[in-house]
Amino acid sequence: MTANRRWLDDMPEDYRGFYLGQPDRQRPPGDVDPDQSLLIGDLGPDQPFALDYRPSLADPSVIYLSTTADWIEVAPNIETLIERLRI
Repeated sequence: MTANRRWLDDMPEDYRGFYLGQPDRQRPPGDVDPDQSLLIGDLGPDQPFALDYRPSLADPSVIYLSTTADWIEVAPNIETLIERLRI
């Protein structure tokens, strides 16, 4: 996980707030914790998606950075995402 932080550490400081987001109770999680997440892909420019290990170390949720600069949970775990994608 420590090496995963590199995407944030290599970024100019004035952009980091955009990528970290802010906690949001109405559309959780709203933010990302670089020390407890793993980036697994990119849906397009500035739209990364990640496994978020904050809810569970054994069964992380899947989140993505929306165009409104909020991290949104798209699935409570990877199995549910695969089911929803029908793959």
